[in-house]
Amino acid sequence: DLSKVGVGIIFATIIQQFLPAGVSYVYEDDEVTEESNRLVKEWLIHHMDAAPFHKLCYNSSVTTRHINDYLHEHGNDSALTIDTIHGMTPLHVLSMNPHAPADAIAALFNSNIQTVFCADNQQNNPLEYARDYNVGGLIRMINGLCNHRNSSIPVELSDMNSENTSASKRRKVQIEDSENTSASKRRKVQIED
Repeated sequence: DLSKVGVGIIFATIIQQFLPAGVSYVYEDDEVTEESNRLVKEWLIHHMDAAPFHKLCYNSSVTTRHINDYLHEHGNDSALTIDTIHGMTPLHVLSMNPHAPADAIAALFNSNIQTVFCADNQQNNPLEYARDYNVGGLIRMINGLCNHRNSSIPVELSDMNSENTSASKRRKVQIEDSENTSASKRRKVQIED
């Protein structure tokens, strides 16, 4: 939804919860005043000082290199840091950033895959934010989940011996009809030498 790009992203997210802190946008003729915009930005920057990785992910000029450098310097566990006000991980924030490159989201996602399943205080996970604000990042996270799932499927190597004779075996599938109904069909697998 392109209507949420720019200032709209702030109103459509949980950043709206900052209002109780006494910081809010002031409108004149359906436009946000420059002064209130400046105050909100200052408050956000000051608030994010306690969470530098979140602040980096919120930056509209964030790059994959910035994410990788931060992870290298602070370790992959920094991806698990939770913002005390919103319960967000850096992946939540990066997924909400419409300017974040998909590669940056993938780099942060790959540093700790479990963060994609973390719900914030609004019960949203990074996939939901990426769906709304960064479709390229959503695609990269889904691709990463599929690759992770495929790499964790165990391969069963039964009936193999050290001489690898199984490689020369052929499988023959026969379908036998029993009685009159197709529901009672049985599949029989025979291995021939």
